[in-house]
Amino acid sequence: MMKKFISYLFILLMVFSFANSVQAKEKTLGELKAEAEANRAAYNKAKEEKIEKTEEKQKALNDMASVEKEIQRINNELKEIAFQIEEIQADIEKKDKQMKEIMSFVQITNGEANYLEYIFGATDFTDFIYRVSVAEQLGDYNEKLIEEYSNDIKKLEEKKNELNRKDEELNKKKEQLSILQAKLSSEISDLSKTMVDKDTEYKATIDMINSMSKCKLSETMSQCMNRLSRSISNSSSSVGSVKGIQISSANGTYMPISNGYVTSDFGWRSYDNSYHRGIDFSYCSGCTGPIYPVASGQVVLIQPWGTYKVNGKNCGSYIVYVLHRINNHPYVTSYWHMASVSVSQWQNVTPNTVLGQVGGDNDACAGARHLHLNLFDGNTWSGATSATANQGRINPRTIMPQIPSKGVKFVR
Repeated sequence: MMKKFISYLFILLMVFSFANSVQAKEKTLGELKAEAEANRAAYNKAKEEKIEKTEEKQKALNDMASVEKEIQRINNELKEIAFQIEEIQADIEKKDKQMKEIMSFVQITNGEANYLEYIFGATDFTDFIYRVSVAEQLGDYNEKLIEEYSNDIKKLEEKKNELNRKDEELNKKKEQLSILQAKLSSEISDLSKTMVDKDTEYKATIDMINSMSKCKLSETMSQCMNRLSRSISNSSSSVGSVKGIQISSANGTYMPISNGYVTSDFGWRSYDNSYHRGIDFSYCSGCTGPIYPVASGQVVLIQPWGTYKVNGKNCGSYIVYVLHRINNHPYVTSYWHMASVSVSQWQNVTPNTVLGQVGGDNDACAGARHLHLNLFDGNTWSGATSATANQGRINPRTIMPQIPSKGVKFVR
């Protein structure tokens, strides 16, 4: 929310400020609209890039999952190879021992004489050849079996080394994918921020231009406001009489409610340690009643219920902005915490026109039912379309010196 406020403030400062060293030309509404469209194009571009980056990130995530799955498979296979090597080595030791025991039995345990006796005990020459062959084959078999086992171990070791190399490569790829994901996440975050900023700037400018429907695109806001304020009649209708002590008009201005009290003045408030940049009026505790313009003018903006939020809750309720021309100078008044609105935008109003009713119920910025009155210089009213609506407020007593002190009962 704060980011949006800052973006709005940037737009307003861009529109209304002049450089001290170089007098900047105030932009026309048409130029501001073109800038808004450029922001919309930037938003759409960022949105497309975000979609591409998001898809790229998803692919990286899928690749990461595949790599992790392959690494797990390799680790499982390495465990199996290690187990097979242990089994073969154990079998080699077992077979080698058995063969040695047999050879020992034939050649050593029974002595050389017995070995020869076994050979020469053949019944015929064929049997002799067979017995010699058996003894030789027994030794050859042992050597061949051990050689085969050794070859198996060698192959398993080679496969183990190959898997280790592949595992190392996959872990490097996993690290690269992790870096890519972090990079894409950062880029997506930046694009999201760009989208929010550009969308906020676009909406702020378009809302401002739309709220000035009686202005021409070829005009600057100052030119438009001066033209509109000159068209407002300084004349005001008489206010109906009410019982009690009546407060006289001053500068063609009147009290914004028919009777009641000032419940909070402009300036520092000790009870909530804040600077109050308006004046609060109340009929009585918990009471509602009509709200009137403080002078003749024209309704330039009506903000709907819930335009402003505090911790997600409604702040300000309905808000109406009225442009006046007092002593040949433009001013704007705004009326906060309205329970209802009885006028429409661009309607000409007099001090007798009912703008709406006093509210404050279900309002996060109102402790009780009351009217909060703001006063602005005439060329700042358009800021009301943003969260900087309260920037540039001045004391309503600037044009309404007749406002009584806090707690003093008055009758309009």
